[in-house]
Amino acid sequence: MNELSVIDIFCGSGGFSEGFRQQGFNVKLGIDSWKPAIDTFNHNFGLNCSVKNVLDFRKSIKEIEALPDTEVIIGSPPCVSFSRSNLSGKADKSSGVLLTKIFLRIVAVKKFKKGSKLKAWYMENVTNSINYLNDYYTFKDLGLTKWAKQNGHSPHKKAIILENNQTFINSADYGSTQKRTRVISGEIIRKRGNVLKKGRLSIPMPTHRDSRAEGEQPLHKSLSMIKNGLPKPNQPWNNKTIQDPQYAGLKLRSSELSDHFYDTGLYTCEWKQSEHFKTNNPYMGSMSFPENEDCPSRTITATKIGSSREAIIYRRPYTAFVTN
Repeated sequence: MNELSVIDIFCGSGGFSEGFRQQGFNVKLGIDSWKPAIDTFNHNFGLNCSVKNVLDFRKSIKEIEALPDTEVIIGSPPCVSFSRSNLSGKADKSSGVLLTKIFLRIVAVKKFKKGSKLKAWYMENVTNSINYLNDYYTFKDLGLTKWAKQNGHSPHKKAIILENNQTFINSADYGSTQKRTRVISGEIIRKRGNVLKKGRLSIPMPTHRDSRAEGEQPLHKSLSMIKNGLPKPNQPWNNKTIQDPQYAGLKLRSSELSDHFYDTGLYTCEWKQSEHFKTNNPYMGSMSFPENEDCPSRTITATKIGSSREAIIYRRPYTAFVTN
């Protein structure tokens, strides 16, 4: 089978693309408006992509047509406006809907163009986004009325069908030690001759399960598995070989580990404030305090905010509390 190629819209540093690369796909292009993200993406994939604002594709079909034709298009429209953490989920959704429609507009053009080679597309976002998207989008909905007529399609034809082509996926169900539930949309495109048939979303079977669920799969990997698989923070460096607790094939000497521990203990006032936010939030529900280490990790924030609801706080064996 020939190597299948991929374009990543809203690529960031390339997390979505990395999954496809690990499965043998050829990542050809990443699109993002933030230069540090593109610089990182280029470093990770050996490419030379330029900063590009996705809003440029809102009106210019020529810009869409100039994109490389690939077998797969993937995208992660920004989740900020959809996130329940943004004003407890009450933020303005218009920017998120607009950027999602631009992504679907790109897919529609590449899917229905003459001689299309597109075989599949996938989009991911936070779970709340599903409540603000239509079951389907016509060419007219995506601002493609004129293009549709020029290419022999009715503007009222369904170009993108999301109904029954969306599902929720939890990363912990596939062996990750972090619990992240996302909505995955997309389809495997089917053709009969030159005629496009209704596509479908195909999702692999989970490899792990929650302790409350029945099945033969192994249980979710836990936060304690990660902690116990790394050297203790007060252990001196040595040349002992450490096996990555998440990836069995990755090994390195203990002395080569870095950035896996900072002394980020909490003052009593921070601990009490965090406990209050985690156990008494009227909008988001109660959370365990300290962290339940028998479960997969929650989302790890990029900055230390020890007194916030989002912080991961656990008890360490030789003193009070720490946050990571």
